[in-house]
Amino acid sequence: MDFTKQMLNEILVKLFNVVLFSEEEFLKRKMEEKITLKSVHVLEAIKQIETDEKNASMSQIKDALGVTAGTLSVVLKKLEDKGYVVKKKAKEDKRKFYITLTKKAEKVINVHKEYHENMIDMITRNLSKKEEEGLVDLLSKIKYFFS
Repeated sequence: MDFTKQMLNEILVKLFNVVLFSEEEFLKRKMEEKITLKSVHVLEAIKQIETDEKNASMSQIKDALGVTAGTLSVVLKKLEDKGYVVKKKAKEDKRKFYITLTKKAEKVINVHKEYHENMIDMITRNLSKKEEEGLVDLLSKIKYFFS
């Protein structure tokens, strides 16, 4: 691997780890109760799926996150036990469940959103509009690789 590619690898790995660590630390400082990032991402997926008329189904959440039903069930059980979600059987099919968020979950989502807003503000603070657009373009190309 040439020097430039090696540096890119080191930067991406370090950046990924630093973002995860700082995100976890932010949640620890702002939340009264410990919650994992995986759980926060499940709550956010539910929020994106939910509408006023429709609750999120297990299969919708699973598909949105790209996880197995077993993995999702374990996380949802913990979230339900801690009062972040309510799980209800579907009227039309007793094998199907719908998940709704509680006010407690909304608080977590808002704290997580605050972290991301702060992070983006810090990153873009000293960038020109052209640099911001270039950064978005480059990161979009990197994201494409992982999609």
